[in-house]
Amino acid sequence: MSFNNQNIVVNKRRMYINYCSDKKPLENLEDQENLENQENQENQKNRPLKNKINIDGKEIEFLPGDTIMQAAERGGIAHKIPRYCYHPGLPIAGSCRMCNVEIEKASKLMTACSTPASNGMVVHTNTSKVQKACTGVMEFLLTNHPLDCPVCDQAGECELQEYNYEYGPGTSRFSETKRVFTNATTKRLSDKITLNMNRCINCERCIRFEETITKSYELVMLNRSWEKELTLSNYESDENDKDDEDKMPTKGLTSSYQGCLADICPVGALTFNDFRFQKRVWFLNRQPSICDACSKGCNIEVHFENDIIYRYTPIFNEKVNRHWMCDRGRISYHDVEDSGRITMPFMNTIDSHLHSVEWMTVLSYLKSTLAIAKKVLIILGTDSTCEEAKLFINRIPSLSKGEVKVCFYNGTGDVSSSKDDEKIDYLLQMKDQTANTKGLELLGIPPLETSYVPDSTDNTDSTDSDVVIYFRSGRAGVGGRGGLELKLKSSASLFLWGVFYKKELDKAALKQIVAIIPGLMTVEKSGTFINCDSLSQSFTSAITHKGAALPADVIFQIMILENRSAIRS
Repeated sequence: MSFNNQNIVVNKRRMYINYCSDKKPLENLEDQENLENQENQENQKNRPLKNKINIDGKEIEFLPGDTIMQAAERGGIAHKIPRYCYHPGLPIAGSCRMCNVEIEKASKLMTACSTPASNGMVVHTNTSKVQKACTGVMEFLLTNHPLDCPVCDQAGECELQEYNYEYGPGTSRFSETKRVFTNATTKRLSDKITLNMNRCINCERCIRFEETITKSYELVMLNRSWEKELTLSNYESDENDKDDEDKMPTKGLTSSYQGCLADICPVGALTFNDFRFQKRVWFLNRQPSICDACSKGCNIEVHFENDIIYRYTPIFNEKVNRHWMCDRGRISYHDVEDSGRITMPFMNTIDSHLHSVEWMTVLSYLKSTLAIAKKVLIILGTDSTCEEAKLFINRIPSLSKGEVKVCFYNGTGDVSSSKDDEKIDYLLQMKDQTANTKGLELLGIPPLETSYVPDSTDNTDSTDSDVVIYFRSGRAGVGGRGGLELKLKSSASLFLWGVFYKKELDKAALKQIVAIIPGLMTVEKSGTFINCDSLSQSFTSAITHKGAALPADVIFQIMILENRSAIRS
C-alpha cells in the first residue's frame, strides 16, 4: 500500500471560552467619547502621546496600568496567550505560569497576566523559549491528571485539552504512580456543585471568586504541592459517613452564584449538577438572549439542541451582569419544558371544566366577546415585552367598541411597581422577579388598582368590567394577590393569555375563566425589556416553540385579518 506525501492541514476551530474582557480597543472608546462629549479641537491638540505595545508585530494602544494580557485583549489577540489562573473578572494571581511571553531586552520570560505593559515594549508569544516553557507547564499539570476525558463533562470546552493539543508533550516521562484523591472523586460541595479533585489544576479561580465576587469565603486550598486540595472551609465531617462520597456535607456552598464556579473552572473539577451528564457541548447550538428571572436582565446564552434547552450561561455585559448570573436565573429554563405548561387553547364549557379546542374556536369567541363588551380590562404582566404591550394598547380598541383600560400587574412578592424593587443580595439578584416592570411604566401604563385585589385593604366595589384579559409570559404573579383571584363581578369573562401552568389553575376562581390562550416564553420570541437600571435590551428568539402556542402579534393578525394560515397545524 502506498501513500502520497502531502502536507495535511487540520482546521481546528479556536477554543470557545465563555467569558471576555472589558478591555476594548482605545480607538472605539475615543469614538464613543467624541460623540458623547463633542470635544473641541484645542483639547484634541493637547492630548497626551499614546502608549503603544508591540505584540507579535501588531502595535496596540493601551492605558497606563494595563498588563500585557490586557493590552492583548484590547488588540483582539489575547487568544494567542494561553492561561489557566487568569480570568478578566477576577484579581490577578500569576500562579499557573502558562501565560509566559518573551519580552525583548528582558533576561527571562515574564507572565503576561501580571507584567505591566510599557510604552515601546516588544512582546513575542510564540518563540521557541515560550513554547518550551508552556510544554513544561503542561507536562507537570498532566502528571497527575486522570485520563478520563471521554467521561468528563468538560470535554469539548476544556482548556487543558485545548492547550495540550497546542503545547502538550507528545509523550509522558512520568513513570510513577499518579496521585489520587480517593475521597474526592465525586465530592458533593452542595446540591448544585460536584468536585472531582483529581482533575483540579490548582488555578484557584474558584477561591478568588468566593473571596472577591460573592465574598462568601466557602472554599479553601489545604496543604501544599503534591497534597494540595480544594475543600469547603465550613466542612463538618461525620465519622459514620467517611466512605460515602455522595453524602452531602453538614455544611456546604450556600452562595446564590454557585453555577459561576463551574463556568470559570478551566477543567472538569467543578461541575454544575443540573447540567452534569446531560449533553455533550459540541452538540449544542448557542443563541444570546436575556434572563427574565428578575428585573436585572442578565445577558445569557441559551444552549440547546433540537429546540430543547439544556442550560443557560452568562454573557459578559459590563453595564448589566459582567461575567456572572445567579443560580435561580441559570435553572429557570426548566419552566420552558415544564410538563404542566398549557400549550393548547382551552375553553370553559357548560360543565365548568376546561377542554382543549381549535384555535379558531377560541379566537372567534374572544373576538365576539370583545365586540359586545362595554368595559374591557387588560392586565399586562410585567414580564411582557414592550412590543407586546404596544400591541394590546393599539389592537384591542379596534376589536371592541367599549371602554378599554390597560394596566400592569407584577405579583411577585410585595412588588407592585419599580419603586418597590431593590437588591436582595450583594451582586445581581433583584426583588422584582419579572423583567420589564420599568418598561411598562415608561410606556405610560399604570399599575393594577388595589380595588381589584381581594386581600387589599381597599373595600370599594369590584371591577365592573365585562371582559378581563390577563396576559403574561410565565413570570408575573398568578395566585394570591392577583391574576386568577381578581375581584370580578360574577358575570365577567376572564381570559388567560400567555404562559400558564396547570398547577396555577387549581383555584376557586376557575369558574370565571372562560378561555386560555397559550403564548410564548422569552426564549421563544423576540422583543425588548427595560431593566431596573433603565437599560433597554432587545433579544431574538432562541428556540422554536414545540406546542401550539402562538406569538401575540400573530394572534391579533388572525383576529383582525382573519388570516387562518398563521395557525400551526
